[in-house]
Amino acid sequence: MNDLEGEYKIVNGTYFNIETDEKVVKVLESARKNGTRVRLVLGNKDTGESWNEEYDVSGTIGRSMGPHKVPLLIHSSRSIGGPSVLDNCIIGIRHSNRKNGGWLYRHPKYAGNE
Repeated sequence: MNDLEGEYKIVNGTYFNIETDEKVVKVLESARKNGTRVRLVLGNKDTGESWNEEYDVSGTIGRSMGPHKVPLLIHSSRSIGGPSVLDNCIIGIRHSNRKNGGWLYRHPKYAGNE
């Protein structure tokens, strides 16, 4: 047994924080598989209050390399990497281009319109 299995949710080989909402995991995995550009809203999961992050919140979802693959946010098709996603702090996920649709996930207490 891997010593990290108790600390992470492992879905399709991707390692998510154990506290990440199951709906967030499903949306992130779907976006990764389909190459969907998303915009993440990070914040307090208890209050639903956004941190109003403006940097490193938009792109496609990828995975890190190595034995423990965590979700990454890839800025553009020209990028060769990106920051890891704070998946346990996501309170909203929407299509990056609002014309393509609205929310893919929205925390019940999140009231913003970002």
